[in-house]
Amino acid sequence: MEACEVWWATLADVRPEYVALLDPVERGRRARYLRDEDRDRFTLGVAVTRLMLGPLLDIPPDRVPLTRACRACGEPHGPPVVAGGPHLSVSHSGDRVAVAISAGGPVGVDVEATTKRLDESIERHVLSPGESLDGGDLLSYWTRKEAIVKATGDGLRVPMTDITVSPSAASPRLLAWSGRTGLVDRVTLHPLAPGPGYAACLALIDQPGAVVRERSFATRS
Repeated sequence: MEACEVWWATLADVRPEYVALLDPVERGRRARYLRDEDRDRFTLGVAVTRLMLGPLLDIPPDRVPLTRACRACGEPHGPPVVAGGPHLSVSHSGDRVAVAISAGGPVGVDVEATTKRLDESIERHVLSPGESLDGGDLLSYWTRKEAIVKATGDGLRVPMTDITVSPSAASPRLLAWSGRTGLVDRVTLHPLAPGPGYAACLALIDQPGAVVRERSFATRS
């Protein structure tokens, strides 16, 4: 049975030596962040990815062949990809960094701090005609949808209003996607436990029986 591992880290896990794990493109991207916490979140996301993938690929972490070519323009600011797999997804918000790794197929993970400003001002950009805040909160809708579009590789280039998911009071599910009916039965959503003050979701494509394991980066053996 296939498994997907989600590694959780916090900003307290950042170490100065992790900068050495970044390749030249990643170092340039890191340097463009203006705030220390943004640089730390990015550095930690790269470090966790490389340190977890290295043993799986049987190569040193700094040799993990990550590419970041944007699907739209080809520039190196897209999500990290390993040619030939495994599939991976990275998300960070507030104090949390999540790295999801799956050998069984495409994966998307999203974590958001509850302090994120998702209020009525952007409701019309998030909710589909079949959704309402009567049965759920905006943050849950957001994380479920963003996990899905990360797994498909679309990112936020597609309107969230085309996607209908279950509300927070129900188990996470993709219910409909305008123009993409074939995806509904292929996407599986899993709730995650990022800790108090956060919402998170995991999306897997073509992996209905996958086991999801959440692990702590700080206590890894």
